[in-house]
Amino acid sequence: MQDLVSQARKEGMISTGIDLFLAAVLAVFKAIGLAPGGMFLIVSGIFIALICFSVIYRLRALRKISKLSGIKAAVLYRNCVMICICFVALLLFYPAGCYREVTMKEMIEETIWNLAVPAAAIYIIVAWLRINFSLARVSGVMIFRIYVWLCVGFLALNILCGAGPFGLANSKPQTDDAVAALVITSLKEFLPFVALVITSIVHLLAWSKIEKLA
Repeated sequence: MQDLVSQARKEGMISTGIDLFLAAVLAVFKAIGLAPGGMFLIVSGIFIALICFSVIYRLRALRKISKLSGIKAAVLYRNCVMICICFVALLLFYPAGCYREVTMKEMIEETIWNLAVPAAAIYIIVAWLRINFSLARVSGVMIFRIYVWLCVGFLALNILCGAGPFGLANSKPQTDDAVAALVITSLKEFLPFVALVITSIVHLLAWSKIEKLA
């Protein structure tokens, strides 16, 4: 059992390490304003390959933990991955086949974006919360709970920053509005990348602390 726990910890750390690397690279690209240009396809290919490796290693780690502890983390994560793959496939292939019928295209787009996407996003968020709360419970590593609340906090902050300019636009002009708008704009641009880096570090730390399972 302990050998499986060690393997799961190692695979989880590899997965979250890849996540941290990708988050750091994206943050650097954003900070220096680097545009990939002609290297876009190569860079995108590398990113996609690393994301696939991260998914595979995390799924392997969650399968081992699920087998040892009886939680459904692996099933939930697999479902999230399948949902993401389905939506990527829809985005890539559906538009090409529905341009011939405008009304059908509009109906499909409205159905997908107004119903399917929010429902899928809610499922993924809830599943991700359940996975990490379950990991905290069976491993005794409370850093997983800290990670969850960090994710929730950053998500709420991103939503507030996104709503900020609309509030400023509808308010009466004041001398501080320009400064506030600049601050909110900067937060909107950099906060997602900062959030990715911080949460990835915390998640990596959480996986590294797994020693035993309840």
